[in-house]
Amino acid sequence: MRIYDRVVVFISSLAMLGTGLLFLVMAFGPNPTRLFTDVFLTAPFGSLRPATIGGAAVAVALGLYLMWLATRGRGRRRPIIRGTSLGEVRIAQAAVEALVRRAVREVPGTQDVDTVVDTSGEELEIYVSVTVSPDISIPSVAEQIQTKLARYIGDTVGVDVSKVSVNVRNIGHEQKTPRVV
Repeated sequence: MRIYDRVVVFISSLAMLGTGLLFLVMAFGPNPTRLFTDVFLTAPFGSLRPATIGGAAVAVALGLYLMWLATRGRGRRRPIIRGTSLGEVRIAQAAVEALVRRAVREVPGTQDVDTVVDTSGEELEIYVSVTVSPDISIPSVAEQIQTKLARYIGDTVGVDVSKVSVNVRNIGHEQKTPRVV
């Protein structure tokens, strides 16, 4: 989630939390307005106290959940750590993902690439989502991607790749060759 999304969600959570708490206080405590009591909590309107309390509790719960969403971290993305004779080398997952995108773009027939790298133990798992050209064999492209990534990332990063999953999410447009006049 981007920072402005987090700000909007956080402000919404405060509004929802405040509204829910206000209604709970009005339902159980002293009422700051006579209108609220007359409309929501008295017998002529069917005594909506249980519905008001239920709705306020839901608003408080949603407000807390939205606040948690806005403030939680992205999760710890562990770097790849390689020991050398001079010390340790830390390779960020973002760096490995950039290498993966670069390698996949070199495979003929791929047009768009998204990737996620998971470091589990001493090996890497790579998840690639691609858009391929319409005139390319999908199984052939997927196999080329898997083979290339296992070899390239293993050689470049120095960590074995245990799994390469390829998801062909779409078929792209035909690549038009420029006409020379």
